[in-house]
Amino acid sequence: VDFEIDKNSIHKMQFKSYPLSYCIFLYLFSVSLGLRLSTIEKFALNNRLTSIKVETRHKFLGSINDKQSSHVILIFPGAGGPDQFTEELENKIISSSNQGVTTVKTLDWREFKGSLFTASYDGEAFGESISSLLWNGDDDLKIVHCIGVSVGAFAANACVTELHRLRQKDTGNKPYLRLTLLDPFTTRGVFGAGYGNENFGSCVDYAEQYLNTDDPVPTTNHPLQLCTCFDVTSARERSTFELPVDETMHCWPLVYFARYGLGKSTGKVLIHGEDGNPLRGSVTKL
Repeated sequence: VDFEIDKNSIHKMQFKSYPLSYCIFLYLFSVSLGLRLSTIEKFALNNRLTSIKVETRHKFLGSINDKQSSHVILIFPGAGGPDQFTEELENKIISSSNQGVTTVKTLDWREFKGSLFTASYDGEAFGESISSLLWNGDDDLKIVHCIGVSVGAFAANACVTELHRLRQKDTGNKPYLRLTLLDPFTTRGVFGAGYGNENFGSCVDYAEQYLNTDDPVPTTNHPLQLCTCFDVTSARERSTFELPVDETMHCWPLVYFARYGLGKSTGKVLIHGEDGNPLRGSVTKL
């Protein structure tokens, strides 16, 4: 499977190629052993993922929650890294946050992203390492909100999933975990279709997805069963949105969330089915 997407298209997602023969070999090998392909993929990538975790801890040690805030909001951009819209989102969150207790950071993980084959696993390794830098095992950390854009969804989901594992061992239900996915890419590895639908949001207190159904990026156009979904394909605000040159509408859910979706929910504890908040699996067309 050999293709490359220009870095300025599809929200700056650029993937390297892998030979079709290699993909077929991996698939047949996993079938012959009766294993899920993801098991084989992770085994093959073990050294790479370990290296990503070590390098992530080294690079971000002391900078994730340097103010020791009780509320942390992390933005995990797509494969192209931070751009004007992630910057807009960060600024919007900062302006609507309690400055004394909130840390807001956009995490650029481009240097750890490999190919189409590895990007989802690379993101997960990065997200897991970030969670280990956040965790302190006491009650100081009250709220963690992770926001994943496109393939950055894997990093965001991995971060909150690992935090959930850690809180179960120690504090039980703290910190409160919120996951926001903006047009998330949902295929893991080469043959991991459906991974996002089965896993994204499973370990958090509140999970939300913003999508549009008419952009060209595969696996980003369907609601996720463990999230509440907001479909912004036909949102009236779209008529006034000017799409930048070399962008696609894959960026629209991010723009919508930054300008209209976030609203006054920053720092709030949202629970599915309570206080008018939608249930998991529900779809609201805006």
